[in-house]
Amino acid sequence: MLGGKLCGYAGKILRVNLSKKKVAEEELKLELLRLYLGGTGYAARILWDELERGVDPLSPENKLIACTGPLTGTLAPCSGSIEFAFKSPLTGIFGQTRAGGGFGPRLKYAGYDFIVIEGASDKPVYLSVIDGSAEIRDASHLWGKTVHEATHMLIEEIGDPQASVACIGPGGERLIRYASIMVDYDRAAGRCGGGAVMGSKKLKAIVVNGDRGIEIAKPDEFYDAAREAISAVGRQRMGLGQFGTVGGLKGLNESGALPTKNFQTCYYEKAEKMSGEELARKYLLKRRACLACPIGCGRYVWVPAGPYITPPHEGAEYETVDMLGVQSMMGSLEPLIRADYLCNTYGIDTISAGNAIAFAIEAYERGLITDEDTGGLKLRWGDADTCLNLLEMIIERRGIGDLLAEGVKRAAEKIGRGAEDFACHGKGLEVPAHDTRGTSKSFAIQYAIGNPRGACHIEPLWAGMWDFSGSGLGLRELGLPWPPPSRFEEVGVRRGEACRLLWLYGELASILGICRFSMQGGEDEILTPARLSRLVSTLTGWELSPRDLLVISDRAYTLKRCFNVREGISRKDDKLPKRLMEPLATGPTKGQKVENLDAMLDEAYEALGWDKMTGKPKRDKLRELGLDDVAEVIWGT
Repeated sequence: MLGGKLCGYAGKILRVNLSKKKVAEEELKLELLRLYLGGTGYAARILWDELERGVDPLSPENKLIACTGPLTGTLAPCSGSIEFAFKSPLTGIFGQTRAGGGFGPRLKYAGYDFIVIEGASDKPVYLSVIDGSAEIRDASHLWGKTVHEATHMLIEEIGDPQASVACIGPGGERLIRYASIMVDYDRAAGRCGGGAVMGSKKLKAIVVNGDRGIEIAKPDEFYDAAREAISAVGRQRMGLGQFGTVGGLKGLNESGALPTKNFQTCYYEKAEKMSGEELARKYLLKRRACLACPIGCGRYVWVPAGPYITPPHEGAEYETVDMLGVQSMMGSLEPLIRADYLCNTYGIDTISAGNAIAFAIEAYERGLITDEDTGGLKLRWGDADTCLNLLEMIIERRGIGDLLAEGVKRAAEKIGRGAEDFACHGKGLEVPAHDTRGTSKSFAIQYAIGNPRGACHIEPLWAGMWDFSGSGLGLRELGLPWPPPSRFEEVGVRRGEACRLLWLYGELASILGICRFSMQGGEDEILTPARLSRLVSTLTGWELSPRDLLVISDRAYTLKRCFNVREGISRKDDKLPKRLMEPLATGPTKGQKVENLDAMLDEAYEALGWDKMTGKPKRDKLRELGLDDVAEVIWGT
């Protein structure tokens, strides 16, 4: 606080009711800020308080919250994030998704920390939030347009080339359950179907900008902390910055950790042709960075000619290359770049789409999907044209694509006859491009319970940082077991304790409003808990130690679990898909499998303070975190 004014925050929530066509401002609640700080922690409290159990995610009663944190839009490195929180139409549980770019900072500069969107419009609309003034506007002329078309039209209509746009494409309009919210053309808030939530509300886009400043409690000390943090994170330029996220693809393959052929193996013979080096040699136009990012991991690519000609766009991340390319065994970057562009401009998640395509190919191979189902399209591994055709069918919800647009969990349940055995999802969220067997056994715990939104590699944190990468992350003084064990060991190596600390540290990214890449690497090149403590304390004026930050993180993380418990999630749902329990078929990690999932989960429940029988956070744990009212709901009075 500085002279009674909040430091690090715009100080306001914009509440938008699309049913009533009304906008209103609310003050941030200081008591909630001290408990949750901001971001998805504060948003989780709103969703807990305001959503009834069992709300249909595609109904007007669901809420979509655009979230920033105290570090968003400041000098802190990698502070260009925007998070969206909602009940997911893909999983039916807590949903959150993040994008980089400039939307988060510009929302704060416009005068708001959060936008809470509720209700549903009877016709297409977009929301304009410019320098403290919010207005719901007609979007009939934008409905049906691609993300790139609509974003360009909105920038021209607003008359401000510096404005930031969060937009859905036809994927969101058609309620594809893994539709993305696309930011600034190509930055994807892709997971959990936030785009479908926007589509259900007939909300095409949100446009933001402003020039309002952010008060800093201790400007000189914050400047020094930010400068030191920028210097540290900037050391990643020659690693992650050089070839982007896809730069690690060859190394993962050589380690037997590259998911291939719908997770049948973790080794791909043609990995060199899909690598970051190959992308840089042939298709890279330039590197791109989000606002306030010293790393610059983004790639701006194109295919200038040939059958897969594709206009310049930002894309070809590791997850996309593996899930859309390696999993279906495309064997070439050109059709992959084309597929990535289609996902971006039509607004669907590349991870879920790629997973669905690989699932469909295996189902066809097994005779569970026929030519009649596909309209004559023959689904084969390594057939790039078939994959592109199938992707277009998903985008258009045409033929078998209509079923695949529902996600692999629903598709497998509809197909039946054993399809569930190779449908790779966790609680309905398609598994991404990191395997529980070839990468690290920590992913077995993370996919089963570690991520409130389902099977995800990056939220709260990339679980392999401890044993696969061997980084202490500045957590050793906070109790991280050291040295780490082999990535293949399961029980009796304190894996549950390690996962808890990794997750609570990673949860801070979505609370504070920073990119997780600033928190993954060697201790001399990341925002360690000590660096975050210094940044947050000098920014807000609240003295928060690394341990204080982890307590706040624990509160937010535990509340998200309780949200899911209220929706019916229990230990019986904390499991892996059957495919990820089977031995790997080929490659350096051939034969690796998950042996003791239940025992690993027991260790994790113990570390987290969750009841081993039910999977609920224990009553004492909830009271310790100040969540007494939540305890009454999930345990009874």
